[in-house]
Amino acid sequence: MTARVHAVCRAAMTYFDGDAKRIQHFLKVLQLSALIAEEEGLPAAEEEVLLMAACLHDIGIPNSEKKYGCADGRYQQIEGVPVARELLSALGTDADTTERICRMISLHHSYSKIGDDLLLRILVEADMLVNAYEEDVPRESLAHFCKNIVRTAAGKRLFALIYKV
Repeated sequence: MTARVHAVCRAAMTYFDGDAKRIQHFLKVLQLSALIAEEEGLPAAEEEVLLMAACLHDIGIPNSEKKYGCADGRYQQIEGVPVARELLSALGTDADTTERICRMISLHHSYSKIGDDLLLRILVEADMLVNAYEEDVPRESLAHFCKNIVRTAAGKRLFALIYKV
């Protein structure tokens, strides 16, 4: 991992302020994103952006819970962007990188909007690999997700290996 990814990781941990569940979640998504990125042959600069986004993908949860009383994905996407911008700005992240990360945060639960964005696709696949376990996603739902959303060879391999779907 690069120094920038480490800095974002530390900032996210600090922001989550002892919420071990949220911190553990993003660390798992971070690791699975790295595995998929490596297997897919992502260039180092692209992988760095992906991993920074993996650290911040759920950064909107605390504000979602405060404002809406829940951590629903649509609220995470809305509330995460301003927090991510602030954290990334404080770390001196350039505007282009910040916008790419914010775009991924704003769409990571909008599966129909993934399109050809490989970084977003990897993030979504890694997040679902973790969510499937943490939220005990029903096998039928997971099979549907794999059939309709998972596109990377690495993601397909990991879903088959971990969940036998």
